[in-house]
Amino acid sequence: MTSLCVSIVNYKTPQLVIECIDSLKRFAPSLAALEVVVVDNASGDDSLVRIGAAHTDVRLIDAGANLGFAAGNNLALRECSSDYVLLLNSDALVEAGTLDGLLRALQDNPQVGAVSARVVNADDGEDQDYPCRFPSLTEMVRRALHGPQYPAQGQQAPVAMERLHGACMMLRGALLRDVGLLDDGFFMYDEDVDWCVRIRQQGWQLWLLPEVRVLHHGGKSSGRAPSGQRATPQLSATALRMRYELRRSRYRLYRKHRALWEVCLLKLLTDLAMLAASVRPAVHCLSPQRRTASLAVLRSNFQVIALNPFGPEVSGHGV
Repeated sequence: MTSLCVSIVNYKTPQLVIECIDSLKRFAPSLAALEVVVVDNASGDDSLVRIGAAHTDVRLIDAGANLGFAAGNNLALRECSSDYVLLLNSDALVEAGTLDGLLRALQDNPQVGAVSARVVNADDGEDQDYPCRFPSLTEMVRRALHGPQYPAQGQQAPVAMERLHGACMMLRGALLRDVGLLDDGFFMYDEDVDWCVRIRQQGWQLWLLPEVRVLHHGGKSSGRAPSGQRATPQLSATALRMRYELRRSRYRLYRKHRALWEVCLLKLLTDLAMLAASVRPAVHCLSPQRRTASLAVLRSNFQVIALNPFGPEVSGHGV
């Protein structure tokens, strides 16, 4: 029988992982046998015990350190021999028909290498921002000016994409042999974009399926709001580290897939943005009540400015 392996990376979200697996079993596919693998990125809590007690049939892998999203998933992918693989965020839930809808699209369309579901808020079902193009300089400016993208809205037929959402991406097992694993050099963010670029370079198509949904809480491990949601900034150490990792990953992405002058211009624009973002917290440092939080933001901003887009990478794997 056709097989499907679901890879979930956990970092201090055991209850969400348990609920995620609950949804996978409740709405299990009829088109494939289901296997679930959970990789724990050194949560330092009782995640493995709780998940194992709730779901005794799930394969658990202790990463031994916080390896990040890409390397964590790769631990599962290296052991995967299934026909299809689903990367699913720990804070995501599937619905009735989600898994079969994704599987059917791949089975019926041999030119398609990977598919993704429509990503909606877990609380109200509204569409989440779904970036659908490579984050070129012009695309980042466009997003800054025009805001989130919702490519599934008003659509019924599959939508051909440049990139898919890493929160829910199903691909063929054979594609792993063609394209390879995720790039471990990305600790967090843009590893899915890099993968999608490499998939398309091998001639595969990427489809978003508007009529198939996945519910996504968003930001539960990273401390950041879901993409496109302008929530009040979180000032936890993890959230500030993720701001740093986002920029570090973007430099790596550009080194791999863009011209030298674009990397240099990205560095210039990033530094200018960080300096502009430092004005308000610098003023807030004058207030004793705001000083500690403002200094944390300033330190984070200047850590981003200190990044060398061409030099040896210093990751935040210890978060």
